[in-house]
Amino acid sequence: MENIRHLRSWLRISRQPQYRWFWFVAAALIYVSILLFPIAGIEKEAKGALAVFGVTAFLWATNTLPVAVTGLMVLFLIPLSGSMSATETYAYFGNKAVFFVLGAFILASPIQRSGLSTRLALTVVSRFGNTQNTLIASILILSAVMSFVISSYAVTAMLFPVVIEVIQAAGARPGGRFGLAAFLALGWGCGIGGIATLLGGARAPLALGVLRSTTNGEYDVSFVEWFIWSIPLVVLLLTVAYFILLQIGKGTVVSLPNALKFLKIRSKSLGGISPREIGTLVLVAGIVLLWIFRGTAWGLDTIAFFGVMCSFIFGLASWQEVEEDVNWGIFLMYGSAIALSAVLRDTGAAQALAEILLGSWINSGFICFVAMVLIITILTEGMSNAAAVAVLMPVGLALAAKYGIDPRAMTLGITLPSGLAFLLPVSTPVMAIIIGSGYVSPAEAFKRGLLLKLVGTLIFLAMAKFYWPLFGLGV
Repeated sequence: MENIRHLRSWLRISRQPQYRWFWFVAAALIYVSILLFPIAGIEKEAKGALAVFGVTAFLWATNTLPVAVTGLMVLFLIPLSGSMSATETYAYFGNKAVFFVLGAFILASPIQRSGLSTRLALTVVSRFGNTQNTLIASILILSAVMSFVISSYAVTAMLFPVVIEVIQAAGARPGGRFGLAAFLALGWGCGIGGIATLLGGARAPLALGVLRSTTNGEYDVSFVEWFIWSIPLVVLLLTVAYFILLQIGKGTVVSLPNALKFLKIRSKSLGGISPREIGTLVLVAGIVLLWIFRGTAWGLDTIAFFGVMCSFIFGLASWQEVEEDVNWGIFLMYGSAIALSAVLRDTGAAQALAEILLGSWINSGFICFVAMVLIITILTEGMSNAAAVAVLMPVGLALAAKYGIDPRAMTLGITLPSGLAFLLPVSTPVMAIIIGSGYVSPAEAFKRGLLLKLVGTLIFLAMAKFYWPLFGLGV
Protein backbone atom coordinates (compact mmCIF):
# COMPACT_ATOMS: atom_id res chain seq x y z
CA MET A 1 0.00 0.00 0.00
CA GLU A 2 2.85 2.37 0.82
CA ASN A 3 4.36 1.82 -2.61
CA ILE A 4 1.01 2.52 -4.25
CA ARG A 5 0.68 5.79 -2.31
CA HIS A 6 4.18 6.82 -3.37
CA LEU A 7 3.34 6.00 -6.99
CA ARG A 8 0.14 8.06 -6.86
CA SER A 9 2.00 10.95 -5.27
CA TRP A 10 4.69 10.80 -7.94
CA LEU A 11 2.13 10.67 -10.74
CA ARG A 12 0.29 13.66 -9.29
CA ILE A 13 3.51 15.68 -9.07
CA SER A 14 4.62 14.64 -12.56
CA ARG A 15 1.42 16.09 -14.07
CA GLN A 16 2.42 19.59 -13.01
CA PRO A 17 3.42 21.86 -15.94
CA GLN A 18 7.09 22.11 -14.94
CA TYR A 19 7.45 18.32 -15.22
CA ARG A 20 5.72 17.84 -18.56
CA TRP A 21 9.08 17.30 -20.17
CA PHE A 22 9.13 13.83 -18.56
CA TRP A 23 6.10 12.72 -20.59
CA PHE A 24 7.58 14.09 -23.81
CA VAL A 25 10.81 12.21 -23.17
CA ALA A 26 8.80 9.04 -22.49
CA ALA A 27 6.92 9.50 -25.80
CA ALA A 28 10.19 9.98 -27.67
CA LEU A 29 11.64 6.84 -26.06
CA ILE A 30 8.57 4.85 -27.12
CA TYR A 31 8.99 6.03 -30.72
CA VAL A 32 12.72 5.27 -30.89
CA SER A 33 12.42 1.95 -29.04
CA ILE A 34 9.81 0.59 -31.45
CA LEU A 35 11.90 1.69 -34.44
CA LEU A 36 15.04 0.03 -33.07
CA PHE A 37 13.47 -3.08 -31.53
CA PRO A 38 13.81 -6.05 -33.92
CA ILE A 39 10.42 -7.57 -34.83
CA ALA A 40 10.55 -10.60 -37.14
CA GLY A 41 8.58 -10.34 -40.37
CA ILE A 42 7.78 -6.63 -40.13
CA GLU A 43 8.96 -4.27 -42.84
CA LYS A 44 10.45 -0.84 -42.21
CA GLU A 45 7.21 0.97 -43.17
CA ALA A 46 5.15 -1.17 -40.77
CA LYS A 47 7.60 -0.59 -37.94
CA GLY A 48 7.37 3.16 -38.54
CA ALA A 49 3.58 2.95 -38.40
CA LEU A 50 3.76 1.01 -35.12
CA ALA A 51 6.09 3.66 -33.69
CA VAL A 52 3.61 6.41 -34.56
CA PHE A 53 0.79 4.33 -33.11
CA GLY A 54 2.70 3.78 -29.85
CA VAL A 55 3.38 7.49 -29.38
CA THR A 56 -0.20 8.44 -30.24
CA ALA A 57 -1.75 5.89 -27.87
CA PHE A 58 0.58 7.04 -25.08
CA LEU A 59 -0.17 10.74 -25.55
CA TRP A 60 -3.94 10.21 -25.86
CA ALA A 61 -4.02 7.91 -22.83
CA THR A 62 -1.98 10.25 -20.60
CA ASN A 63 -3.55 13.51 -21.84
CA THR A 64 -0.06 14.95 -22.04
CA LEU A 65 -1.22 17.16 -24.91
CA PRO A 66 -4.68 18.17 -26.08
CA VAL A 67 -6.08 15.57 -28.49
CA ALA A 68 -5.97 18.09 -31.35
CA VAL A 69 -2.25 18.78 -30.78
CA THR A 70 -1.56 15.06 -30.70
CA GLY A 71 -3.47 14.84 -33.98
CA LEU A 72 -1.13 17.41 -35.52
CA MET A 73 1.82 15.37 -34.25
CA VAL A 74 0.42 12.29 -36.00
CA LEU A 75 0.28 14.20 -39.27
CA PHE A 76 3.94 15.14 -38.79
CA LEU A 77 5.16 11.70 -37.69
CA ILE A 78 3.51 9.55 -40.38
CA PRO A 79 5.44 11.11 -43.29
CA LEU A 80 8.56 11.41 -41.10
CA SER A 81 8.48 7.67 -40.38
CA GLY A 82 8.36 6.90 -44.11
CA SER A 83 5.15 4.89 -43.72
CA MET A 84 2.98 7.10 -45.95
CA SER A 85 3.57 10.22 -48.01
CA ALA A 86 2.40 13.60 -46.73
CA THR A 87 -0.06 13.95 -49.63
CA GLU A 88 -1.72 10.62 -48.85
CA THR A 89 -1.80 11.40 -45.11
CA TYR A 90 -3.49 14.78 -45.52
CA ALA A 91 -6.01 13.35 -47.98
CA TYR A 92 -7.72 11.45 -45.16
CA PHE A 93 -9.10 14.74 -43.87
CA GLY A 94 -11.52 14.44 -46.78
CA ASN A 95 -13.14 11.42 -45.15
CA LYS A 96 -16.94 11.63 -44.99
CA ALA A 97 -16.97 10.96 -41.24
CA VAL A 98 -15.10 14.21 -40.54
CA PHE A 99 -17.64 16.28 -42.45
CA PHE A 100 -20.63 14.46 -40.97
CA VAL A 101 -19.43 15.33 -37.47
CA LEU A 102 -18.76 18.91 -38.52
CA GLY A 103 -22.30 19.26 -39.88
CA ALA A 104 -23.87 17.66 -36.82
CA PHE A 105 -21.93 19.95 -34.46
CA ILE A 106 -22.97 23.05 -36.38
CA LEU A 107 -26.63 21.97 -36.32
CA ALA A 108 -26.42 21.59 -32.53
CA SER A 109 -25.61 25.29 -32.15
CA PRO A 110 -29.07 26.72 -33.03
CA ILE A 111 -30.74 24.04 -30.88
CA GLN A 112 -28.92 25.45 -27.86
CA ARG A 113 -28.88 29.12 -28.81
CA SER A 114 -32.54 29.38 -29.78
CA GLY A 115 -33.60 28.24 -26.30
CA LEU A 116 -35.33 25.16 -27.72
CA SER A 117 -33.31 22.75 -25.57
CA THR A 118 -33.97 24.75 -22.37
CA ARG A 119 -37.70 24.98 -23.09
CA LEU A 120 -37.87 21.25 -23.75
CA ALA A 121 -36.00 20.46 -20.53
CA LEU A 122 -38.17 22.70 -18.37
CA THR A 123 -41.37 21.42 -19.97
CA VAL A 124 -40.56 17.75 -19.49
CA VAL A 125 -39.18 18.04 -15.95
CA SER A 126 -42.07 20.24 -14.74
CA ARG A 127 -44.72 18.00 -16.30
CA PHE A 128 -43.33 14.65 -15.17
CA GLY A 129 -41.60 15.66 -11.94
CA ASN A 130 -44.57 15.37 -9.59
CA THR A 131 -42.81 12.87 -7.32
CA GLN A 132 -39.17 12.23 -6.51
CA ASN A 133 -39.16 9.01 -8.51
CA THR A 134 -40.77 10.54 -11.61
CA LEU A 135 -38.45 13.57 -11.37
CA ILE A 136 -35.41 11.28 -11.43
CA ALA A 137 -36.97 9.33 -14.32
CA SER A 138 -37.70 12.53 -16.27
CA ILE A 139 -34.08 13.72 -15.92
CA LEU A 140 -32.74 10.29 -16.93
CA ILE A 141 -35.00 9.83 -19.96
CA LEU A 142 -34.87 13.45 -21.15
CA SER A 143 -31.07 13.52 -21.10
CA ALA A 144 -30.96 10.17 -22.94
CA VAL A 145 -33.43 11.20 -25.65
CA MET A 146 -31.73 14.56 -26.21
CA SER A 147 -28.41 12.70 -26.57
CA PHE A 148 -29.93 10.82 -29.50
CA VAL A 149 -29.53 13.98 -31.63
CA ILE A 150 -26.99 16.15 -29.76
CA SER A 151 -23.57 15.19 -28.44
CA SER A 152 -23.88 13.86 -24.90
CA TYR A 153 -21.53 16.37 -23.31
CA ALA A 154 -23.43 19.26 -24.94
CA VAL A 155 -26.68 17.90 -23.48
CA THR A 156 -25.05 17.64 -20.05
CA ALA A 157 -23.93 21.24 -20.25
CA MET A 158 -27.41 22.36 -21.36
CA LEU A 159 -29.31 20.48 -18.67
CA PHE A 160 -26.83 21.11 -15.85
CA PRO A 161 -28.23 24.52 -14.80
CA VAL A 162 -31.79 23.19 -14.97
CA VAL A 163 -31.00 20.21 -12.74
CA ILE A 164 -28.98 22.16 -10.20
CA GLU A 165 -31.67 24.84 -9.84
CA VAL A 166 -34.41 22.23 -9.47
CA ILE A 167 -32.65 20.25 -6.75
CA GLN A 168 -31.62 23.42 -4.92
CA ALA A 169 -35.21 24.67 -5.03
CA ALA A 170 -36.25 21.28 -3.63
CA GLY A 171 -33.91 21.78 -0.68
CA ALA A 172 -31.29 19.16 -1.59
CA ARG A 173 -27.76 19.81 -0.37
CA PRO A 174 -24.35 18.56 -1.52
CA GLY A 175 -23.63 15.22 0.05
CA GLY A 176 -27.31 14.24 0.09
CA ARG A 177 -28.76 11.22 -1.63
CA PHE A 178 -31.35 13.08 -3.73
CA GLY A 179 -28.79 15.42 -5.29
CA LEU A 180 -26.53 12.44 -5.96
CA ALA A 181 -29.35 10.54 -7.67
CA ALA A 182 -30.42 13.55 -9.75
CA PHE A 183 -26.95 14.28 -11.11
CA LEU A 184 -26.16 10.62 -11.72
CA ALA A 185 -29.45 10.46 -13.67
CA LEU A 186 -28.18 13.35 -15.80
CA GLY A 187 -24.75 11.82 -16.40
CA TRP A 188 -25.94 8.27 -16.95
CA GLY A 189 -28.80 9.36 -19.21
CA CYS A 190 -26.47 11.36 -21.43
CA GLY A 191 -23.89 8.58 -21.55
CA ILE A 192 -26.40 5.83 -22.35
CA GLY A 193 -28.43 7.88 -24.83
CA GLY A 194 -25.27 8.94 -26.64
CA ILE A 195 -24.68 5.41 -27.96
CA ALA A 196 -28.10 5.04 -29.58
CA THR A 197 -27.43 6.97 -32.79
CA LEU A 198 -24.58 8.41 -34.82
CA LEU A 199 -25.23 11.88 -33.34
CA GLY A 200 -24.59 11.29 -29.64
CA GLY A 201 -20.83 11.73 -29.80
CA ALA A 202 -17.75 11.75 -31.95
CA ARG A 203 -16.79 8.12 -31.60
CA ALA A 204 -19.49 6.62 -33.86
CA PRO A 205 -18.75 8.71 -36.98
CA LEU A 206 -15.03 8.25 -36.35
CA ALA A 207 -15.42 4.47 -36.14
CA LEU A 208 -17.46 4.39 -39.35
CA GLY A 209 -14.83 6.48 -41.08
CA VAL A 210 -12.18 3.95 -40.08
CA LEU A 211 -14.46 1.07 -41.15
CA ARG A 212 -15.02 2.55 -44.62
CA SER A 213 -11.36 3.37 -45.04
CA THR A 214 -10.15 -0.04 -43.88
CA THR A 215 -12.62 -2.02 -46.02
CA ASN A 216 -12.30 0.33 -49.02
CA GLY A 217 -15.97 1.23 -48.76
CA GLU A 218 -17.19 -2.38 -48.87
CA TYR A 219 -18.79 -2.14 -45.41
CA ASP A 220 -20.80 0.64 -43.83
CA VAL A 221 -23.55 1.07 -41.23
CA SER A 222 -26.60 3.21 -41.98
CA PHE A 223 -28.29 5.55 -39.51
CA VAL A 224 -31.21 3.11 -39.12
CA GLU A 225 -29.01 0.02 -38.78
CA TRP A 226 -26.97 1.63 -36.02
CA PHE A 227 -30.15 2.49 -34.11
CA ILE A 228 -31.66 -0.99 -34.53
CA TRP A 229 -28.48 -2.74 -33.42
CA SER A 230 -27.93 -0.48 -30.38
CA ILE A 231 -31.40 0.35 -29.03
CA PRO A 232 -31.92 -2.80 -26.86
CA LEU A 233 -28.76 -1.95 -24.93
CA VAL A 234 -30.00 1.62 -24.44
CA VAL A 235 -33.49 0.63 -23.25
CA LEU A 236 -32.32 -2.14 -20.91
CA LEU A 237 -29.50 -0.07 -19.46
CA LEU A 238 -31.78 2.91 -18.83
CA THR A 239 -34.12 0.55 -16.97
CA VAL A 240 -31.28 -0.81 -14.85
CA ALA A 241 -30.00 2.72 -14.21
CA TYR A 242 -33.43 3.85 -13.05
CA PHE A 243 -33.72 1.10 -10.45
CA ILE A 244 -30.21 1.82 -9.18
CA LEU A 245 -31.10 5.52 -8.88
CA LEU A 246 -34.27 4.68 -6.96
CA GLN A 247 -32.19 2.79 -4.41
CA ILE A 248 -29.76 5.69 -4.14
CA GLY A 249 -32.51 8.24 -3.48
CA LYS A 250 -34.60 5.97 -1.27
CA GLY A 251 -35.52 7.38 2.12
CA THR A 252 -34.82 11.03 1.33
CA VAL A 253 -37.45 13.76 1.52
CA VAL A 254 -37.25 17.01 -0.44
CA SER A 255 -39.69 19.83 -1.14
CA LEU A 256 -40.93 19.14 -4.65
CA PRO A 257 -43.68 21.81 -4.54
CA ASN A 258 -40.95 24.47 -4.28
CA ALA A 259 -39.09 22.91 -7.19
CA LEU A 260 -42.22 22.79 -9.35
CA LYS A 261 -43.04 26.39 -8.47
CA PHE A 262 -39.55 27.40 -9.59
CA LEU A 263 -39.94 25.52 -12.89
CA LYS A 264 -43.22 27.26 -13.65
CA ILE A 265 -41.61 30.66 -13.04
CA ARG A 266 -38.67 29.78 -15.30
CA SER A 267 -40.99 28.48 -18.02
CA LYS A 268 -43.01 31.70 -17.98
CA SER A 269 -39.83 33.78 -18.15
CA LEU A 270 -39.02 32.18 -21.51
CA GLY A 271 -42.14 33.73 -22.99
CA GLY A 272 -43.92 32.32 -25.99
CA ILE A 273 -42.13 29.96 -28.32
CA SER A 274 -40.12 32.01 -30.81
CA PRO A 275 -40.05 31.64 -34.61
CA ARG A 276 -36.38 30.62 -34.30
CA GLU A 277 -37.29 27.77 -31.97
CA ILE A 278 -40.08 26.57 -34.29
CA GLY A 279 -37.83 26.80 -37.32
CA THR A 280 -35.02 24.93 -35.56
CA LEU A 281 -37.39 22.20 -34.43
CA VAL A 282 -38.78 21.73 -37.95
CA LEU A 283 -35.30 21.74 -39.51
CA VAL A 284 -33.79 19.23 -37.07
CA ALA A 285 -36.80 16.92 -37.36
CA GLY A 286 -36.54 17.07 -41.15
CA ILE A 287 -32.81 16.34 -41.16
CA VAL A 288 -33.24 13.36 -38.82
CA LEU A 289 -35.95 11.97 -41.11
CA LEU A 290 -33.65 12.40 -44.11
CA TRP A 291 -30.87 10.59 -42.25
CA ILE A 292 -33.28 7.73 -41.56
CA PHE A 293 -34.87 7.39 -45.00
CA ARG A 294 -32.26 8.79 -47.40
CA GLY A 295 -29.04 8.44 -45.44
CA THR A 296 -27.70 5.54 -47.48
CA ALA A 297 -28.62 7.04 -50.85
CA TRP A 298 -27.52 10.63 -50.25
CA GLY A 299 -24.89 10.19 -47.55
CA LEU A 300 -25.15 11.29 -43.93
CA ASP A 301 -22.54 14.00 -44.48
CA THR A 302 -24.39 15.49 -47.48
CA ILE A 303 -27.66 15.63 -45.53
CA ALA A 304 -25.88 17.23 -42.56
CA PHE A 305 -24.51 19.98 -44.78
CA PHE A 306 -27.90 20.47 -46.37
CA GLY A 307 -29.21 21.13 -42.85
CA VAL A 308 -26.32 23.52 -42.15
CA MET A 309 -27.02 25.41 -45.38
CA CYS A 310 -30.72 25.74 -44.52
CA SER A 311 -29.96 26.89 -40.97
CA PHE A 312 -27.99 29.85 -42.32
CA ILE A 313 -30.31 30.62 -45.23
CA PHE A 314 -33.33 30.86 -42.93
CA GLY A 315 -31.45 32.74 -40.20
CA LEU A 316 -31.61 29.96 -37.61
CA ALA A 317 -27.85 29.85 -37.06
CA SER A 318 -25.30 32.62 -36.57
CA TRP A 319 -21.70 32.10 -37.62
CA GLN A 320 -20.46 33.97 -34.56
CA GLU A 321 -22.39 31.56 -32.33
CA VAL A 322 -21.22 28.55 -34.32
CA GLU A 323 -17.60 29.64 -33.95
CA GLU A 324 -18.03 29.71 -30.17
CA ASP A 325 -20.05 26.48 -29.88
CA VAL A 326 -18.13 24.07 -32.13
CA ASN A 327 -14.97 22.41 -30.84
CA TRP A 328 -12.93 22.88 -34.00
CA GLY A 329 -9.80 21.22 -32.66
CA ILE A 330 -11.53 17.85 -32.41
CA PHE A 331 -11.57 17.55 -36.21
CA LEU A 332 -7.78 17.42 -36.22
CA MET A 333 -8.09 14.34 -34.06
CA TYR A 334 -10.66 12.72 -36.39
CA GLY A 335 -8.60 13.24 -39.52
CA SER A 336 -5.38 12.11 -37.87
CA ALA A 337 -7.04 9.03 -36.36
CA ILE A 338 -8.39 7.96 -39.75
CA ALA A 339 -4.99 8.58 -41.35
CA LEU A 340 -3.31 6.53 -38.62
CA SER A 341 -5.72 3.64 -39.13
CA ALA A 342 -5.04 3.74 -42.88
CA VAL A 343 -1.26 3.60 -42.47
CA LEU A 344 -1.55 0.75 -39.93
CA ARG A 345 -3.71 -1.17 -42.42
CA ASP A 346 -1.70 -0.48 -45.57
CA THR A 347 1.67 -1.32 -44.04
CA GLY A 348 0.43 -4.50 -42.34
CA ALA A 349 1.19 -3.03 -38.91
CA ALA A 350 -2.37 -3.53 -37.63
CA GLN A 351 -2.26 -7.23 -38.40
CA ALA A 352 1.14 -7.56 -36.74
CA LEU A 353 -0.04 -5.67 -33.67
CA ALA A 354 -3.13 -7.88 -33.43
CA GLU A 355 -0.92 -10.96 -33.48
CA ILE A 356 1.36 -9.54 -30.79
CA LEU A 357 -1.47 -8.53 -28.45
CA LEU A 358 -4.02 -11.30 -28.82
CA GLY A 359 -2.93 -13.82 -31.39
CA SER A 360 -1.27 -16.27 -29.03
CA TRP A 361 -4.29 -17.23 -26.91
CA ILE A 362 -7.44 -16.48 -28.90
CA ASN A 363 -8.87 -19.46 -30.77
CA SER A 364 -12.33 -18.32 -31.87
CA GLY A 365 -14.10 -15.30 -33.28
CA PHE A 366 -16.42 -14.77 -30.31
CA ILE A 367 -13.57 -14.93 -27.78
CA CYS A 368 -11.75 -12.36 -29.91
CA PHE A 369 -14.85 -10.17 -29.88
CA VAL A 370 -15.26 -10.48 -26.09
CA ALA A 371 -11.60 -9.63 -25.58
CA MET A 372 -11.91 -6.42 -27.61
CA VAL A 373 -15.09 -5.45 -25.73
CA LEU A 374 -13.38 -5.92 -22.36
CA ILE A 375 -10.32 -3.97 -23.49
CA ILE A 376 -12.37 -1.00 -24.69
CA THR A 377 -14.49 -0.93 -21.52
CA ILE A 378 -11.30 -0.58 -19.47
CA LEU A 379 -9.50 1.76 -21.87
CA THR A 380 -12.42 4.18 -22.16
CA GLU A 381 -12.19 5.00 -18.43
CA GLY A 382 -8.63 6.25 -18.81
CA MET A 383 -8.86 8.26 -22.01
CA SER A 384 -11.49 9.99 -24.13
CA ASN A 385 -14.05 7.76 -25.85
CA ALA A 386 -13.05 8.91 -29.33
CA ALA A 387 -9.34 8.43 -28.61
CA ALA A 388 -9.96 4.92 -27.28
CA VAL A 389 -11.95 4.04 -30.40
CA ALA A 390 -9.25 5.52 -32.63
CA VAL A 391 -6.59 3.41 -30.92
CA LEU A 392 -8.46 0.09 -31.03
CA MET A 393 -10.32 0.22 -34.36
CA PRO A 394 -7.34 -0.70 -36.58
CA VAL A 395 -6.42 -3.61 -34.30
CA GLY A 396 -10.02 -4.78 -33.99
CA LEU A 397 -10.64 -4.76 -37.74
CA ALA A 398 -7.42 -6.67 -38.35
CA LEU A 399 -8.57 -9.32 -35.86
CA ALA A 400 -12.03 -9.36 -37.45
CA ALA A 401 -10.47 -10.19 -40.81
CA LYS A 402 -8.38 -12.96 -39.27
CA TYR A 403 -11.23 -14.67 -37.39
CA GLY A 404 -14.01 -14.12 -39.91
CA ILE A 405 -15.95 -11.59 -37.82
CA ASP A 406 -18.22 -9.19 -39.66
CA PRO A 407 -16.25 -5.89 -39.56
CA ARG A 408 -19.49 -4.03 -38.79
CA ALA A 409 -19.93 -6.17 -35.67
CA MET A 410 -16.38 -5.42 -34.55
CA THR A 411 -16.98 -1.71 -35.19
CA LEU A 412 -20.04 -1.78 -32.94
CA GLY A 413 -18.21 -4.01 -30.46
CA ILE A 414 -15.57 -1.34 -30.00
CA THR A 415 -17.74 1.77 -30.28
CA LEU A 416 -20.84 1.00 -28.20
CA PRO A 417 -18.99 -0.20 -25.06
CA SER A 418 -16.74 2.87 -25.29
CA GLY A 419 -19.80 4.89 -24.31
CA LEU A 420 -20.19 2.96 -21.04
CA ALA A 421 -17.85 5.35 -19.23
CA PHE A 422 -19.42 5.94 -15.82
CA LEU A 423 -16.51 5.74 -13.36
CA LEU A 424 -13.91 8.50 -13.68
CA PRO A 425 -13.98 12.22 -14.58
CA VAL A 426 -11.14 11.71 -17.05
CA SER A 427 -13.21 9.26 -19.10
CA THR A 428 -15.67 11.75 -20.59
CA PRO A 429 -16.69 15.40 -20.18
CA VAL A 430 -20.11 14.15 -19.01
CA MET A 431 -18.65 12.59 -15.86
CA ALA A 432 -16.33 15.56 -15.32
CA ILE A 433 -19.32 17.93 -15.38
CA ILE A 434 -21.48 16.01 -12.91
CA ILE A 435 -18.59 15.35 -10.52
CA GLY A 436 -17.77 19.05 -10.69
CA SER A 437 -21.30 19.84 -9.49
CA GLY A 438 -20.38 19.15 -5.89
CA TYR A 439 -23.29 16.72 -5.54
CA VAL A 440 -21.39 13.66 -6.85
CA SER A 441 -18.07 12.73 -5.28
CA PRO A 442 -15.49 10.81 -7.35
CA ALA A 443 -15.82 7.87 -4.95
CA GLU A 444 -19.62 7.75 -5.32
CA ALA A 445 -19.37 8.06 -9.11
CA PHE A 446 -16.97 5.11 -9.21
CA LYS A 447 -18.91 2.93 -6.77
CA ARG A 448 -22.34 3.51 -8.31
CA GLY A 449 -21.09 3.49 -11.88
CA LEU A 450 -19.19 0.22 -11.55
CA LEU A 451 -22.38 -1.82 -11.14
CA LEU A 452 -23.99 -0.10 -14.12
CA LYS A 453 -20.89 -0.67 -16.23
CA LEU A 454 -20.68 -4.37 -15.37
CA VAL A 455 -24.38 -4.93 -16.10
CA GLY A 456 -24.12 -2.91 -19.33
CA THR A 457 -21.17 -4.99 -20.54
CA LEU A 458 -23.06 -8.25 -19.91
CA ILE A 459 -26.18 -6.92 -21.65
CA PHE A 460 -24.09 -5.85 -24.63
CA LEU A 461 -22.41 -9.24 -25.01
CA ALA A 462 -25.77 -11.01 -24.78
CA MET A 463 -27.23 -8.64 -27.35
CA ALA A 464 -24.33 -9.23 -29.74
CA LYS A 465 -24.67 -13.00 -29.39
CA PHE A 466 -28.44 -13.44 -29.55
CA TYR A 467 -30.05 -10.24 -30.89
CA TRP A 468 -27.78 -9.11 -33.72
CA PRO A 469 -28.10 -12.37 -35.73
CA LEU A 470 -31.87 -11.70 -35.96
CA PHE A 471 -31.07 -8.57 -38.00
CA GLY A 472 -28.33 -9.97 -40.19
CA LEU A 473 -25.32 -9.15 -38.06
CA GLY A 474 -23.28 -12.03 -36.69
CA VAL A 475 -20.23 -12.18 -34.47
